[in-house]
Amino acid sequence: MSNYSDDPEMVRVDFFKPIGKWYATESIRFIRYKGLIQDAFRDSLDIHLENKRYNGMTAVCLNPYHEHSYPLMIKV
Repeated sequence: MSNYSDDPEMVRVDFFKPIGKWYATESIRFIRYKGLIQDAFRDSLDIHLENKRYNGMTAVCLNPYHEHSYPLMIKV
């Protein structure tokens, strides 16, 4: 799977509770194709998760839309 929708900027992000149990999957727009991939992922999550409903969880994106793409995992 190359992306999560017909739009290549939309990526699948899975959220896991602090104990490691899967919680939810969301489609998020990856806002930048160039630059530091970690910053692009963090900024994309900040824009999408305005109300911080996943605060304290771990976000995982296996196929980010970026020129130097590799799987990412960060704390929200």
